[in-house]
Amino acid sequence: MTQGMDDGKFYLIDNWPGVVTNGPNPADWTAYSATRTYPLGTKRAIYDETNHGWATLIYLMFETAGAIAACAVKSPVAPDTGDAIAAGSWYIVTNDGTDSFKNGPIAIALGTVTDEYYGWFWCGGVCPVDTIPGLGGIYKSDDSVATGSAIMLQDSCVLDFALYDANTVGIISGFALADDESFS
Repeated sequence: MTQGMDDGKFYLIDNWPGVVTNGPNPADWTAYSATRTYPLGTKRAIYDETNHGWATLIYLMFETAGAIAACAVKSPVAPDTGDAIAAGSWYIVTNDGTDSFKNGPIAIALGTVTDEYYGWFWCGGVCPVDTIPGLGGIYKSDDSVATGSAIMLQDSCVLDFALYDANTVGIISGFALADDESFS
């Protein structure tokens, strides 16, 4: 059994620096590359008919040092505490919970990242399943997310969604529109 939330039952809050800008969009949002093709932190907004709202996508760099492993599609990432601080950039991210700002902005991988690559991540609004079908389905949770609760990354070495603890100082990263549930 997997505990989780369906893609249409929560949304993310864009807590990343910067604003959405107009400009050319990539031919493939899910492709990651060793070559940077956009300035880090570039944001685009797309409308999703299925989940009835806007999604914000952000261009980031995935840091592999200390990463859990390859970052799979639908995996959450957060700014890397060591490398982001050293580089003076919020836009270097990791999927290693022991090496990330769990109480800060989060983003979701649109495809699989296997190395220190640049690419697009979902960081705000509804899940953009019309544009990136691989994002559809169930997202892991910790069995504590309730309708109307704020969500943030769980404090563990594996980044999962969890109920926001009101006693924790941090940034709310999203809101649940329904309780999490068990899926087989």
